[in-house]
Amino acid sequence: MAVVNVMESVVRERLEFLLQDMDCCKCDKCIDDMMAMALNTLKPKYVNSHKGELFSRLDTTKYQNTIDIDVAVTKAINTVSSRPHR
Repeated sequence: MAVVNVMESVVRERLEFLLQDMDCCKCDKCIDDMMAMALNTLKPKYVNSHKGELFSRLDTTKYQNTIDIDVAVTKAINTVSSRPHR
C-alpha cells in the first residue's frame, strides 16, 4: 500500500454527507476547493498499511475529532459557496 492521508477520504465522506442538505454549487471545482480548504485546516493522518488505515479511521470517529472535521468542512463549504469559481 502506498502512503496515503486517511483524512482525505474522511473529509470527502463528510463533505458529501453535509452537501446533501446545502443549496450551493456542487461542481467538481467547488468540491475540490472545499476539500483543499478543509484539509489545510486539519492535521493529516498518513498511513502505509491497511492496519494503519483502520486505526486512523477509528481515531477520527472520536467525538472531538468528528466535531473538528465537521467544523472544518462546514467552514469550507460556506467560504467556497460565498465565492464560487464559476
